[in-house]
Amino acid sequence: MKNWKIGIATVAVTLSLAMSATIAQAQETTTPAGAQTPVADSQQQQKEHKFEKALQYYLEYNPDKTAEDFEKLRPWLKPFSDVELMADMMADPRTLMEWMNQISEPEAVYLMMKCSQEPVMWDTWMNGMTDTNKLFGAMGRVLVNPDAYVNWVVGWFDTDLYKSMAGMMDPRKLVRWGEHGMRSEFYDPMYAFLKPDYYPERSDWLFDPQSFQPMLNIFAIPQIN
Repeated sequence: MKNWKIGIATVAVTLSLAMSATIAQAQETTTPAGAQTPVADSQQQQKEHKFEKALQYYLEYNPDKTAEDFEKLRPWLKPFSDVELMADMMADPRTLMEWMNQISEPEAVYLMMKCSQEPVMWDTWMNGMTDTNKLFGAMGRVLVNPDAYVNWVVGWFDTDLYKSMAGMMDPRKLVRWGEHGMRSEFYDPMYAFLKPDYYPERSDWLFDPQSFQPMLNIFAIPQIN
């Protein structure tokens, strides 16, 4: 009986030490969400994130701001054009909450509405959502990544997570929304389809067979030599 108790205690201590080491490692490799920009694409993909006109839209909407101001916002926009970066966001609640805090700014919402109507962005989404390697890679970063599960356990004990959540309810942000809500330019993306010059470029994309080629490639039968 005594040996049986000693054996159980030994196993319990071993498991506790292993779990502690795992959590400690995760904490060392995870930067607090409030002090970081979104995680970079670890595969260093050569495909550029297609926010080609975002800087132009940003400066037109904010004449008093500069390209440097836009560069602070750009990293938070990238996950909308890359499923793997979006998966990285979802793998850590601290990063996810800070991302939600940043994109809930009225300027970010305006840019997303504008860019989502551009054919170059449609190409980016079409290529990304039909790339099986990227899709499986994104699922792997969340579903089969042990660090993701550890992050979702220890992340709720990090005060930076709650700072990001509080930022979404910051009264100053509500004031900014009120100010932007009174600007007619903020609603331009919603009524862009009423302008005649909206259709030529987008119609060309819709009727171009190459636009949907990535989708057709999924069903292509490999040739056997």
